Amino acid sequence: MAHFIVYRLDREDGAAEGIRATTRPAHRDYMSGFGSRVLIGGPVLDDDGNARGGMMVIDADSREEVERIVAADPFELAGLSATIHIAPFRWQTSRPAHLPPL
Repeated sequence: MAHFIVYRLDREDGAAEGIRATTRPAHRDYMSGFGSRVLIGGPVLDDDGNARGGMMVIDADSREEVERIVAADPFELAGLSATIHIAPFRWQTSRPAHLPPL
């Protein structure tokens, strides 16, 4: 498996807050199904502490697998994100001990 970072920014038409509030429980349930494959994740905040997107690092076999995971996320099924960026990631600094050596 490889690590991939997913960085998402919410749509900016005023609908994001409502979409996030109504789909958050389903999103959390969905993401919890991936267990330890999600190494880190959470909301991206604006300067006032309000969610404006999300970020996670996930173990996956391929970018295509990550794309499928993201596409099936309740947040995305509801149309929350304006942009989604997926890229390979190598955890180097402060690398957790349970990850294999580089």
